[in-house]
Amino acid sequence: MKKLLIWDFDGVIADSENLWVRAWDEILQSEKQIKLNSREKHDLLYGIADRDRKERLVKHIPGITFDADFMHKIHEREFYLGTNFMTAITGVETVMRNDNFVHCIATGATKEQHKCKMIPRLQWIKNYIPDSNVFTVDMVAHGKPAPDLFLLAAATKNYAPKECIVVGDSVNDFMAAKAAGMACIAFIGATGNNTKKYEDECKKYGVFGICNDMNKLNALLNQWYKCR
Repeated sequence: MKKLLIWDFDGVIADSENLWVRAWDEILQSEKQIKLNSREKHDLLYGIADRDRKERLVKHIPGITFDADFMHKIHEREFYLGTNFMTAITGVETVMRNDNFVHCIATGATKEQHKCKMIPRLQWIKNYIPDSNVFTVDMVAHGKPAPDLFLLAAATKNYAPKECIVVGDSVNDFMAAKAAGMACIAFIGATGNNTKKYEDECKKYGVFGICNDMNKLNALLNQWYKCR
């Protein structure tokens, strides 16, 4: 019997999370004259939706605001970087062929943002994960680290949480999976994540496994499947 594999998108399917952080970093500097250090970028920008980025920045930097013009510049920069530099993680298509699982995506992007990310060279993803199996942050009240998005995916596909496994790259993925009662594998093979320091951080969240390439991910998924 197939189980449900819930993929995050940025940093797992596509090596893109660093691009979205770069866009925010550049526009914050050019429009707000705010330069974040590496720790601030990690804590305030990585692995979350735009609405959560804004919320964290407002708490961290008193008086900062984000009007429509600022967000338009962010989205323009994201579109440019995504169109020109986004690539799939090497080997991810092999994992998507694993027929022990029904595959879906649960992303912190909105529907429109996700649509923009499906550039021509990533259209092949729809061969494995159709639009009906894509769940976006604007479909729920609370984004990650709340469990809402993962629970929506499970309920829509008629799976109990114990029959689901999440593949994510961020602490918010790990926390959301745990809150949903789902197993989680930490994928750290994307740009900026593949460090011993980040691997050690992932271990704190009780993930099923940690890997930095898709062959190892496939092996971990099959290991988890055999235990069900």
